[in-house]
Amino acid sequence: MIPRPARLVAASLASLALLGSSRVHAISVQFTRVSSSSSSSSTPETFNISDAQKDQDGSDVFDYTNSNNVSGSDIYVASLSVAGQEFVVQLDTGSSDLWIDTSGVDLSGLTATGLETGLTYGDDTVAQGPVYVGEITFGDFTVDSAFISAPGTNATTNNDKGLLGVGPPQLSSIFQTLSGTPYESFGMTLLGNVFASNSSVPQYTTFTLSRSFATGKTDGGVFTVGEVPSNLSTVLNAPKLNVVSDDRWIVLLDGIVVNGRNVSGGSSFEVSGQTTGQTLANLDTGTSLAQIPQDYAEVMYGSVPGAQFVRSSGIYILPCSTNLNVSFVFSGVEYPVHPIDTVAATRDDSGNVVCYSGFAIGEDNSEDWLLGDSFLRNVFALYDYGSFFNESSTPYIQLLSTTDADEAYAEFDSLSAQRNQTLSSDTSSGSSGSSSSAALPAVRSRLGPAAIAVAAVVAGLCLL
Repeated sequence: MIPRPARLVAASLASLALLGSSRVHAISVQFTRVSSSSSSSSTPETFNISDAQKDQDGSDVFDYTNSNNVSGSDIYVASLSVAGQEFVVQLDTGSSDLWIDTSGVDLSGLTATGLETGLTYGDDTVAQGPVYVGEITFGDFTVDSAFISAPGTNATTNNDKGLLGVGPPQLSSIFQTLSGTPYESFGMTLLGNVFASNSSVPQYTTFTLSRSFATGKTDGGVFTVGEVPSNLSTVLNAPKLNVVSDDRWIVLLDGIVVNGRNVSGGSSFEVSGQTTGQTLANLDTGTSLAQIPQDYAEVMYGSVPGAQFVRSSGIYILPCSTNLNVSFVFSGVEYPVHPIDTVAATRDDSGNVVCYSGFAIGEDNSEDWLLGDSFLRNVFALYDYGSFFNESSTPYIQLLSTTDADEAYAEFDSLSAQRNQTLSSDTSSGSSGSSSSAALPAVRSRLGPAAIAVAAVVAGLCLL
């Protein structure tokens, strides 16, 4: 998710219970998929996460929740406290500010800066209000930091109370607003203040998302600060994908492989170090599906028998039996995508299952690709902040593949059938409106320069 900030929300982590201790130099955070329709030790503490696996239905280790509202929107959430009051906030790598819906909350113990700022998202929701400074606890790290008080905001999702951006500080509206004021020292992002107050904590975060095969969506995972789970430590040997943006997690993508066909090139941008065949990809946990160039979408979906392109929404309606073998190539390494992620599913108003492209066509003024959970469910991702937080090294991302291409291809038919059965039996999955058409789940970037409107009207269409 990224600021017009625009809003590509659809992956949800409802209950990011933060773990840690004032003695540790790293924290591990459990998170949950929530459905609205439903500090002195020099050694990082290791939490009980070694048995966690990504591609499993539910997780004994990462008790996180996914929250889907009626439009299919999911979010990741974490618990933090401000002046002793706890709030559940969305966690987002594509933005950098902390804002909270403070309706009914006593703020008298906090410092009012007298300044105001806010964010307007691509779906026209707004989080705006005065900037306060106070004691904020994230896990067991407690720092003085600034946040936006946004009482009554319409930008909350699925009963969360705000948003915590863990992206680069240059994207922060608070940082810009407090710059040059007496409160400038509090204007760094919350994560930046955590790192500044705990110098021995490695300046990186990690995400791993587990999948519910019953729904095909993110159903759990873990977020860590300054720590890598022991069973995923080989990510530290993966190629370092240098970030090529000052304010977003954008890296160079070599190309993709679709059913054995290599496709590359066609970037709308030119940055230092970029080769002719490379394009720019933003890896964003705040995105449920993905935004990709039209030429690549045509290669992925255009030749599928029975595929129907919905031009107004940039998606393909597909037979639910569509089994695609797709990999993304970064720094010469292929990262397979499970076929269950390339074809998403929902219900129409009649209760019929409708399948559509998990990678939607879209354009952005910052990158060629906006890769959300449909890609990130297939990797363990490490985000190193480097010079974003006063280090000399270039920020980078490291990826570890967690999907076996052959196994994924072989199990797709049974998993697709299971997902369809789950959707068919879940009376809360469809639209409750009286219209005879169904809106597909929206693909939005919460803080992006442009919103992706994947809200196609599917009138009585069911392709199984």
